[in-house]
Amino acid sequence: MTREIVIVGAGKVGTAIAVLLQRVGYPIVGIASRTRESAAEAAKRLDPSPEFGDVPAELTRKGEIVLITTRDDAIEMACNAIAEDRGFHEGQVVLHVSGSLPSTILSSAKEKGALIGSMHPLQSFADVDMAIKTLGGSFFCLEGDKEAVETANELALSLKGQVMTIETEDKPIYHAAAVIASNFFVSIIDMSLRFYEAIGIDREGGLKALMPLIKGSLNNIEALGPVKALTGPIARGDARVIWKHIQAIGRALPELLPIYTALVRLNVDVGLRKGTLAPEAAERILEIVEG
Repeated sequence: MTREIVIVGAGKVGTAIAVLLQRVGYPIVGIASRTRESAAEAAKRLDPSPEFGDVPAELTRKGEIVLITTRDDAIEMACNAIAEDRGFHEGQVVLHVSGSLPSTILSSAKEKGALIGSMHPLQSFADVDMAIKTLGGSFFCLEGDKEAVETANELALSLKGQVMTIETEDKPIYHAAAVIASNFFVSIIDMSLRFYEAIGIDREGGLKALMPLIKGSLNNIEALGPVKALTGPIARGDARVIWKHIQAIGRALPELLPIYTALVRLNVDVGLRKGTLAPEAAERILEIVEG
């Protein structure tokens, strides 16, 4: 028998999870949010529509599973407020969906007898409709109390997701990896466009030109893994090309040169592991980078 769920936080992720879990048979018995209006908006997307309100503890008492889906900086505060208002009970499972924060921020729920954990969908969401489309099938990272992780695993699999389980203390490294793959990737593409702008190619045209290359690289990474997918001057040991890059960047965009040289060092490491970059060529490239 599926357990009754209460959602605390009616934003993109909370609303999407509520919709998707209801679709696979979980009873959503309550949605709480900072305002009644936002809770009502989320509740409208469900059929049957659950109770909703802006006093979470009144609703969480009724749930066997509580999902706290507020902004990261509000999770602990929301949990503490519910605990103070006697909104948790013995044996209840309380989960949050933050990628950066550990389950231990839910300690006030644990003090009331609840089992605590986190289940982070490794995905980015532009809006509620996009979240509903993409959340199912995502990877979910789980950590926390054994029984809470088992419940999170059950929820993730119900959403046709795949799971990975980590130790609670490893959450910051897990999240840093996600930031590098997603947010830093965006910044690197922006850096490429700044280089194009420096030689008179506008951002729109530059991005259009780069997209096939970006997509091709992603396809290669997916098919071969990042080490085998590496191509370019460093993979083939062309130190002279790197020297020319450094000279040109130093003149046109000197503030970006330290970032470029840091990325060269990372590329050298990957090239050596691929086996196409000879150690002597790697040494020459690193000497150029060091100036």
